[in-house]
Amino acid sequence: MDRVVLAMTRSFHRQIGHTRRLTPQDQTRFVTAVSQFARDPATPGLNFEKLGGGTKSNLWSLRASQELRILLAEDDGQFVFVNAGHHDAMYDWADRRDHYVDLASDDLADLQVSVPDIPLSLRRASTGTPHQPSLPDLPGQESGSPPHSPLASETASTDPLLTEDLIRRLFSGDFEDWQLFLHPDQKPLVSRHWSGAARIRGAAGTGKTVIGLHRVAELARRYPDGNVLFTANSRSLAELLERRFHNLPMAPSNVEFANIDRIAYKYDSWPPAHFSLVDQTFAAACKELAAGSPLERIGQDYLREEIERVIKGNDLQSLEDYLSVERIGRKRSLSQNLRKLVWELYELWAGKLSERNAVPFADKRIRARDAVQRLAQAPYRCVVVDEAQDITLVELQLVRALVAGAPENPVPKDGVLILDDPAQRIYPGGYRLGWAGLEIAGRAQVLRKNYRNLPAVYRAARRVRGNELVALEHEDDKLILDVELGFSEREDERPNLALVDCDDEFPYLREMIREISEGGKVGTDEIAVFLKHNNQVEAAIRFLQGKGIPCARITRDGISGSGVRVGTYDRARGLEFRAVFLPRLGVTQFPEGGGDAGGGGQNFDPDQDLESRLLELDRLYVAMTRARELLLLIADEEPCEEIRRALGEEIILKDMRGRQKGGPTLTH
Repeated sequence: MDRVVLAMTRSFHRQIGHTRRLTPQDQTRFVTAVSQFARDPATPGLNFEKLGGGTKSNLWSLRASQELRILLAEDDGQFVFVNAGHHDAMYDWADRRDHYVDLASDDLADLQVSVPDIPLSLRRASTGTPHQPSLPDLPGQESGSPPHSPLASETASTDPLLTEDLIRRLFSGDFEDWQLFLHPDQKPLVSRHWSGAARIRGAAGTGKTVIGLHRVAELARRYPDGNVLFTANSRSLAELLERRFHNLPMAPSNVEFANIDRIAYKYDSWPPAHFSLVDQTFAAACKELAAGSPLERIGQDYLREEIERVIKGNDLQSLEDYLSVERIGRKRSLSQNLRKLVWELYELWAGKLSERNAVPFADKRIRARDAVQRLAQAPYRCVVVDEAQDITLVELQLVRALVAGAPENPVPKDGVLILDDPAQRIYPGGYRLGWAGLEIAGRAQVLRKNYRNLPAVYRAARRVRGNELVALEHEDDKLILDVELGFSEREDERPNLALVDCDDEFPYLREMIREISEGGKVGTDEIAVFLKHNNQVEAAIRFLQGKGIPCARITRDGISGSGVRVGTYDRARGLEFRAVFLPRLGVTQFPEGGGDAGGGGQNFDPDQDLESRLLELDRLYVAMTRARELLLLIADEEPCEEIRRALGEEIILKDMRGRQKGGPTLTH
């Protein structure tokens, strides 16, 4: 027997995921049993056996627990999950049907789920013949004898041509299915057993988030009596990935999605101070201390980042700690005297907040970490943290505490999985894993192949971004951008930079959106427009909606409504679209000139300016790599030098200046 091909009916999927007659624990037991059966039907404890002895009998029973059973119907070599429930009810149901189910019935065969393509996470298949035979006939087996087959993933061919064909079919199919596609080469990372914390790194498009989603499903089935958490820095990303996760048929119910700040709210009830009060007290502290001092040349924005991301982000307890800390990710060096002044500013600001009984969010995260570390029992069995390059040390310590409790407790097996990319950092600062008590020796993986972007899209984004990283934890981080591109090359897929007349960026954007959406090849919800600032986002939405193009804004709370997605670069992380448009890329609008607005102009430090510029380029790189197929940059003036260096080879220049509106069309 080569492999077992599985399917399920829509009613079975509804029972597992949505029924109110089952407890969450029972739902998890069902999902675990199905997953175990997919890996090996002979798994001890499943008691896989045939029901009835008649020649027409085709029902089999699977044990999910002492009280729970799953029923499968076999037809022409394929097993289909048809019902699940308590022992007596299932056997009565089978008896009433003489142990036979007609799988040609519309209400039973309207949803098919094939395991061999993606063994550990049964995926939907929207079309195709319901029952594809792939098992030899079973009559020769004794009643009650399970088919002893190897794991599907062990027997499936690894022929590169077959894999390439699979990717091509998924690429041209349903976009939602593509967003959950787990490449065959990455399946071992989902099913692996790690003795403690582990880390997966990789450049944009290498599949980190998809691995994370399949991994939490696997962990939830592996530990059905525990809670599994998927977390990220961004609330909108966590909520979007939760919706995507539930598109996996039989998604386990013991998985929770929450961003770091939501976790902080959960374990620290003190309400955070309003951002306006935090801003006011910091401005007052700067006016009192920084004015006329060497701090004035640094600028308020940089000073606040230094306090929130370095001092509070590392929970430094004394001036001595700050004087000796390694300021990972901060390009501007600070002398001992400057650090003393920064610490004095920090204490002055903290005093002003204390007078108002105000707790800023950076302090709330510290309080939440301390509260979780004091718990008698860790609240989660496993945690997967995405976009970890942008969390602080305190937030990483909080993640560790969620599965281990006190710092002296060891991280449990499979306890923490860290997903990150140092080339997609959009916030200053950094950390080393050892500082959080996380050791990953022998449990680290770097992904080397991009499966999301067409090659020309990725190469253009990388060329614009450059090779320098804001923060280096290891020298090997410099190699993170060196990836193999997973698709064949085509000349007409190169991104474009459209130069248009003054004030014509949004009109040109409108025409291009209409051109690709009205052709029927790309839906409006598969198109995104990203800009640098919120006021630009608001202006773009007003213009497009005024011209009859529906828009859905990407906010910190997620995406509401339907239509073209519009948001800032910061909201782009974790998202993927078939087409991405990036207007407002003239040199006076991107990146910011001269650095920090409060930086003091002529006294601005070049290293500080470099840090700011690199973070801006990281944000643009993130936005550019959200495009799977079509990427268009738009400007009404010459772009910055980083974009200019990509023109010709990676980006095609389309000079539309002086032409009639609506006339130009992109070659794609």
